[in-house]
Amino acid sequence: MSSLVGTARGTLYTRLVGAEVVALAVLVVAFTLPKLTASPFVLFFTPTVIVAVLATLHVWLLLRVDLLSFASPSFMAVGGYSAALTASRLTDNAVVLAVLCFAIPALVALPIGAMVLRLRGTYFALVTFVLAQVTVLLVQAGPAWLGGNSGISGFPPARLGESVFAARGPLLRYSVVLGIVGVLVVVAVTLRWRRHFAGIKENEPLAASLGLRPWLYKTLAFAAGAGIAGLAGLVLVNQIGNAHPDSFSPFMAVNHVAGAVVGGSGSILGPIVGAGILSWLTHTFAEQAEYAQLLLGAVLVVVVLVARDGVTGLVASAARAARGLVDGAERARARGPADDAGEAGLRPERAVDARPDEPALLEVTAVSKRFGGVTAVSGVSFGVAPGEVLGVIGPNGAGKTTLVNVLAGQLPPSGGTVRLAGDAITGLSPGRLARKGISRSYQQTSVFAGASVRENLERARAYGTRWIDPADLHRLLARMGLADRLDDRAGDLPYGLQKSLGLVLALAVEPRVLLLDEPAAGLERSERRRVDEVVAWAVDRGCAVLLVEHDMDLVRRICDRVLVMDTGEPLAAGLPGEVLADPRVISAYLGEPEDAPGDQDDSRVPTGGGVS
Repeated sequence: MSSLVGTARGTLYTRLVGAEVVALAVLVVAFTLPKLTASPFVLFFTPTVIVAVLATLHVWLLLRVDLLSFASPSFMAVGGYSAALTASRLTDNAVVLAVLCFAIPALVALPIGAMVLRLRGTYFALVTFVLAQVTVLLVQAGPAWLGGNSGISGFPPARLGESVFAARGPLLRYSVVLGIVGVLVVVAVTLRWRRHFAGIKENEPLAASLGLRPWLYKTLAFAAGAGIAGLAGLVLVNQIGNAHPDSFSPFMAVNHVAGAVVGGSGSILGPIVGAGILSWLTHTFAEQAEYAQLLLGAVLVVVVLVARDGVTGLVASAARAARGLVDGAERARARGPADDAGEAGLRPERAVDARPDEPALLEVTAVSKRFGGVTAVSGVSFGVAPGEVLGVIGPNGAGKTTLVNVLAGQLPPSGGTVRLAGDAITGLSPGRLARKGISRSYQQTSVFAGASVRENLERARAYGTRWIDPADLHRLLARMGLADRLDDRAGDLPYGLQKSLGLVLALAVEPRVLLLDEPAAGLERSERRRVDEVVAWAVDRGCAVLLVEHDMDLVRRICDRVLVMDTGEPLAAGLPGEVLADPRVISAYLGEPEDAPGDQDDSRVPTGGGVS
């Protein structure tokens, strides 16, 4: 894995240098363009495009963490009014204005983010749109020094030495410099934390269960995006010479969102291309605004229906398709016949050992979980020692998965306590629990489907503080049939290998407690032996294992003790043979035999749908 990290870092540095080269080229053009043309349109239109690009970057950056924001006008207003007040009362130094117009909106975004980043989807989008409206109302009804409905005018333009950035060439150069600063901030943030952002956008629960703290990186993106929108406000007020509420209409955000959608959210070029297209449409149809809106609406409909990744996404998809045809043919030639080494070297069946004298590593006391008036888990208590496997069984709807979600931090308990090695961990977030050593698998396949197997592992390593020895990881991948599939896209793997990858991710973070939620569900009989391998691997390393499963053969084979749940409550607990012979368990879970006693095959249990 160290070679993978080296490759990733090399790519990161290459992309950063590439961004700097592009920025330098744009800067050269900006400083030479006024000398090549005196066109008022070019000299005025370019800063207008820069404003649109910076505002669209705000939207784009938050889309990277799966948030749709309409707050760009709000933070543009904070930046614009900060520029007007600073220039009129303190200093018109261009560098000071740029720093303040980035920092003040970013700082304002922090307490706002603490409140709104708990929301997702439609609710977050709605709140940010309301925020943009409230900002304008606050300016209009605020103290006199904000200018009210008249705004602030008469302040000096940005200045640096003898250069005054008020109009024409100087304004264009200053705007382009601010635009480059905004782009480089976005590039630096998204490349530095690209795996964190990608994990949040693609599979936030999995990323959190591997140690990621989503709220931290959402807050980072929100603050950085606010600062970039603040730079847009600086360019705008410096261009028009006043800070007025009408310049920051909440409905401007619709165009910024449209720019991010049309350009595409997959590449930093997306918001730049999208903002350029929308700025051109707005200018071209300035005298027929209704036609501009109709054309924009048509473009959005086409993009959503045909090219959901936008203009840049279309180009990237075509390039990937062409490259995939070549790479696929080469891998097919190199791979040769299928290798069954993943099934080799399986450990023999473990001898059942209740380990009565081992102190519990995970202690659960009277844990309950209620959803309104429905109690899903009630009064469940148990302990799991290092190297012990506790099986949790029960009919569908018994509350088994809810229990796992509570122990993994994805649901807060309604009552009871949970301790890890004697320390209280009740109600901690999934990320904090993962960093303390609690890992989990999911009932359904849960991987980063859009990334390669190699990238899945790199993300897991980036999210937490615990990581497996590289040699052990190589052996684990080989045993799970994934050693020769590292460059395959995880979402393209067969179902069984996707389940295997999920188990590898759970083991790779070196857990102290491993929560397995129906790891054998949906697997072929030959593939189920991999679950034995995973459990044996964890037990050999002193891990406490909690296994939720319907496969009674698997439960008998690998569990030291069994806890039976029914309607959210513990029904029976003890050694597998004793518990599975308990008449209460047979009645509640396995079902009463319809023919003669003893004809019931309790190794095969119903596994139909239902909440578990």
